[in-house]
Amino acid sequence: LICLYSNSTSWFSGAQLRVHLDIQAGEHTQDYEKVAAKDKLNELQLRIRQLLDQVEQITKEQNYQRYREERFRTTSENTNSRVLWWSVAQTAVLLLTGAWQMRHLKGFFEAKKLV
Repeated sequence: LICLYSNSTSWFSGAQLRVHLDIQAGEHTQDYEKVAAKDKLNELQLRIRQLLDQVEQITKEQNYQRYREERFRTTSENTNSRVLWWSVAQTAVLLLTGAWQMRHLKGFFEAKKLV
């Protein structure tokens, strides 16, 4: 939950308001000194807990990157398929237009008795 408020009383003055948010998420949100004091951990136990948290963060990041890669691959394959079918449709239209022009030109030349 994020709550924002302005300490300015001039709502309609037209002045711009700049907001800076500093949000901490992930492993850096834990204060390990407080954790050590609360759980009565020695330095080695605290360092092990920090490393385990870092490994967990790395695993989460890897899973997220795998998800992004899968989504990007799906998008790329769909785009590739659409490009292929678009080029097939353009080729078909070009061939049909050429055949239609040849048929009509043949009929035109036969009507003018040039062939």
